Amino acid sequence: MPNSSPQIALSLENITKTFSVGTEALAPTSLELSNGEFVALVGPSGCGKSTLLRIAARLMEPTSGTVSGTASRDHSKFGFVFQDPTLMPWATVLENVALPLHLNHSSKKDAADRSTRVLEWVGLSDFAHAYPRELSGGMKMRASIARALVQQPELLLLDEPFAALDEFTRAQLNEDLLRLWEEQKWTALFVTHSIREAAFLSSRVIVMSPRPGRVVANLSVPFDHPRTSALRNGHPFTDFCADVSQHFAQAMSGAT
Repeated sequence: MPNSSPQIALSLENITKTFSVGTEALAPTSLELSNGEFVALVGPSGCGKSTLLRIAARLMEPTSGTVSGTASRDHSKFGFVFQDPTLMPWATVLENVALPLHLNHSSKKDAADRSTRVLEWVGLSDFAHAYPRELSGGMKMRASIARALVQQPELLLLDEPFAALDEFTRAQLNEDLLRLWEEQKWTALFVTHSIREAAFLSSRVIVMSPRPGRVVANLSVPFDHPRTSALRNGHPFTDFCADVSQHFAQAMSGAT
């Protein structure tokens, strides 16, 4: 019989990171994401969440441990969304989104066609020829997400992308990002300080301890798809967030 177990998109095995100044950011940390999972990382500031994400993206080397998985072998198979949209101010939204395709030597027509299509996905079609200075914070982040998606990644890594946005914009972008994931089923690893955001978006919530960071809880999210804004108002959602909060509090007190 064929093997029906899910393929592993990303495997982080016994990852540690100690910086040159002696700061131990990560204790041995292991984490696996199956293809199509949406996993959220939560933990206190400075616990190594962003460090772990950068190691997953091969933007930083671990001190020890291994990174593997189907999506980790080819940099063109993953996208990265930073907390700061990092858009080029002198380029239009369309040009910013098309940048990864130009760097990979796609034809001008292919880059323009694909970028236009992705801007439709994120609701920015009417702003394709605008410049970043003409966009709101939420629109800039939509452009940043579009730039990450334009290469059709298998793995999307997101480092607190909505942290600087107002509550209404953040909630709307949560719903839009989740809709895209439900439609396209890339694998996602999402770093956030918001337990409610993690619970709404993800299929699993990973809780990390204070520095040196390590995984102290791995919680399956019990809500079906599609998810809508109404989910946030129900008792099951509130109860699950309280459970995550309890694990978070235990991590902070060292009682894990």
